[in-house]
Amino acid sequence: MEGREGMVKSDFNLGWIFYKEGHERDKKEVALPHDAMIYEQRSREAVTAGACGYFPGGKYVYEKSFEAPVEWEGKKIILEFEGIYQQAQVYLNGQLTGTNIYGYSNFYVPLENGLVYGESNQLKVVADNSKCPNSRWYSGSGIYRKVNLYVGGECYIHPEGVKITTPEIDRIQIEADVTGGEQLRALIFDKGRKIAEGLAEIKESLAKLSLDIQKAKLWDAENPYLYEYQLELINDGKVVDCVKGFLGIRTLSWDTKGFRVNGKEVLLRGACIHHDNGILGGCSFREAEERRIRILKEAGFNAIRCSHNPASKDLLLACDKLGMYVMDEFADQWLIHKNPYDYADADFRKNWQQDLRAMVLKNYNHPSVIMNSIGNEISELALPEGQEYCRKMAEFVRSIDPSRPVTLGVNLMLCSMTAKGGGIYGDKKDKKGKKKENQNGSQTMDNAPTSTFFNMLMNIAGGMIEKWQPNRRRIKHQRKHSQALISEDTIMRLLAMR
Repeated sequence: MEGREGMVKSDFNLGWIFYKEGHERDKKEVALPHDAMIYEQRSREAVTAGACGYFPGGKYVYEKSFEAPVEWEGKKIILEFEGIYQQAQVYLNGQLTGTNIYGYSNFYVPLENGLVYGESNQLKVVADNSKCPNSRWYSGSGIYRKVNLYVGGECYIHPEGVKITTPEIDRIQIEADVTGGEQLRALIFDKGRKIAEGLAEIKESLAKLSLDIQKAKLWDAENPYLYEYQLELINDGKVVDCVKGFLGIRTLSWDTKGFRVNGKEVLLRGACIHHDNGILGGCSFREAEERRIRILKEAGFNAIRCSHNPASKDLLLACDKLGMYVMDEFADQWLIHKNPYDYADADFRKNWQQDLRAMVLKNYNHPSVIMNSIGNEISELALPEGQEYCRKMAEFVRSIDPSRPVTLGVNLMLCSMTAKGGGIYGDKKDKKGKKKENQNGSQTMDNAPTSTFFNMLMNIAGGMIEKWQPNRRRIKHQRKHSQALISEDTIMRLLAMR
């Protein structure tokens, strides 16, 4: 969790006017986060089908008027969108100012060049989820995560610019990307009491320093102990920006006996969870995220896999606070479509670096995140191009965050189908694919039992574990298996009962 002075971070979620394109007469005021899909009329004819609960998609518009004080002129003004589903376009005073294709990545839009200072400014955000189907689960639509406004001077610590690692249980390493400033001071607090302090010179817009922590209280899922940090950017002897937040001290390692946290063997009792919050739709609220993490912990889980897209910041905060290991995941597809209008192929090729970078930077300072996954059931691993993308993406993630392992969900059955030129999830999902059915890796093969066979297997597996409860004694006898992930539909039943 982060607080700021100097570059002030403020809530920008109230006073929005919402309407569906073509229905301007139905404008209404909403507060963000807001899921437009959950308010649509369900229909058996909806092309989203059961994956999205028969809620249709659409193209949605959010508008907001706000004054830019004269005092803002010459400052850095940035809007952060934590998540818009999907194909987002941001307009300021009628001019396109920013875009973001992927529905699950946070992104930043600079505003200072388009603002009219001392007057009212008009912000318009378009979320286009009209091309469906594009998801294998309930996606939601619109600005379903928070929006934050940053206002700062000439010297500031960049949003997402702080990197904190704990390579040893008694040492904290801090890096900060800054604009301007001469020095960075770091302070660590334990329940309000200062326990460490350090000062570093700014070199080429980067500050680096290490702090020793005596008799550190360690973070893990059983005892999620958090310290507070405060970073002060100093220029001409004055503090010009300040970032505050929480950190957990813990080490991660793998050896022949499995996964270790703080040198102790940990058996992961994991659950796959999607991003939605039931009747709240796709909206991410801190209280809702904490609720489901509490429920999962009470049921005996100590780990989650974010299926199959980057988690919200509020979910990660809940995992830090309550104690839950997290495998965050980048995407459900790379080159081969699982739905006709999903993120695969053109969108992936163009945007994978910026979207993957956004996920890794978002996760960096969360002790709960123990690994980054670059994909789920990526069948193109059977193809040379898919293998090359796998290598590039893994190297890219490690170049940003070498402190965590990189993983990938592999389904050998799907890889085998792709290697033979077969389909993956649906027999008739992509009729356009018929033009490519002679190409290796085509996603359409009508005469193959792909969809029926695959879903039959999944239904059987889901029934077997429907009433699963953690059996620690049995798991401990199978130490080579450090991770078990229960299916998403089973977890949704568990959450719905509470």
